[in-house]
Amino acid sequence: MNDFLLDVKNLKFYYQVKVRNDLGFYTKKDVRAVDSVSFSISRGETLGIVGESGCGKTTIGKIIVKLLKPLSGSVLFEGKDIFQNNKYDDRQYKKNVQIVFQDPYSSLDPRFTVGKILAEPFTNSSEWDEKSKQDRILGIMDEVGLKKEYYTRFPHEFSGGQRQRIGVARALALNPSMIVCDEPVSALDVSIQAQILNLMASLREKHNLTYIFISHNLSVIKHISDKIMVMYLGKVMEISSKSDLFSNHKHPYTDALINAIPVPDPRCSSLNTTLEGEIPNALEEISGCVFKSRCKYAKEVCDKVTPDLLDLGDCHYVACHLYR
Repeated sequence: MNDFLLDVKNLKFYYQVKVRNDLGFYTKKDVRAVDSVSFSISRGETLGIVGESGCGKTTIGKIIVKLLKPLSGSVLFEGKDIFQNNKYDDRQYKKNVQIVFQDPYSSLDPRFTVGKILAEPFTNSSEWDEKSKQDRILGIMDEVGLKKEYYTRFPHEFSGGQRQRIGVARALALNPSMIVCDEPVSALDVSIQAQILNLMASLREKHNLTYIFISHNLSVIKHISDKIMVMYLGKVMEISSKSDLFSNHKHPYTDALINAIPVPDPRCSSLNTTLEGEIPNALEEISGCVFKSRCKYAKEVCDKVTPDLLDLGDCHYVACHLYR
């Protein structure tokens, strides 16, 4: 069996879109949302995936929970390819891997009460009778900070933070091993974000959960992650432990992201450096490094050869020709 809880290898996923040409005809083109992405996660670890909008991080999350099927590559969970599972293994996988969605307002059915929303995960499970199911639901509600009297209320009666607590409770219902968190705090106020992040951290300690935490906010990623993967236009730029990434990052794009973090002290000068150059057209095939048009260190080789992830030791990987 593989040493990792989750091992992703050479994952590819392209979206097809219709594009109108100069003659007025529509042709189909591929958007390379995820392009040869590989990473792994150990049990109990939190991997933060960070990058600009459109870099492919949410697509990776959807593939892992089987909302999308990849064009190629493999996703191994406890050593088994999740897209080669039989019906029994597939059911077990879906119990073990859950998701918390980004928008707490649209991810909950407005016609269902909290009790019915939290009972949904048990629909296809014969392991729970009505009494144990209700006890489990009330227990989870207490864990995430929801009062028992909320059981019969509807989503519109709650604030955004409370709705996201319902989403977290739903993900916890079947005792999963891993939860994919797709920007779970981006739609919330800053003070509420901290509460949800602290809740998720405490649940991780209590249940030995493994998280894939997707966000465009590097400060949020820094708060909750053990390991961080930086993505740009469907490619992995750098993977490192949290401490190493912030103190010893290697990729120019990672450097730009970290320097863009706002400094709360007005007396400190900002290190913010604006990236120059044009963002490549995602509909066009890009030769060489996808970051070359915005990189001040770009060389001739960057225009021709796509850099592979280079192992720098201590679980630190970077896709950049500067280190070859």
